[in-house]
Amino acid sequence: MSPQLSAGVDLATMRKHYKGDDPHAIHEAAQRVEVPLSDFMVRLFAEELPFLDSASRTRVYDILREHKAAGRGVISSQEELPAEIRELMDL
Repeated sequence: MSPQLSAGVDLATMRKHYKGDDPHAIHEAAQRVEVPLSDFMVRLFAEELPFLDSASRTRVYDILREHKAAGRGVISSQEELPAEIRELMDL
């Protein structure tokens, strides 16, 4: 069992949160974007999008914009991503 910190939070949970491995953590910057992605998915995209060329990044943004405009829900996992985005990002 992990040692307890103040307010009943254990050390393993704190490490997971600060390493960025906690999919349930909320990050202020991820809350300020206008995309249909969960907080966790925004953070994943922030890490992966720089590896795409500019044309592919533009297409990803367009697909997300279309997804939102169509009234579809928030994407919270890779499996929920549109197929074209998964293909562009090689997921």
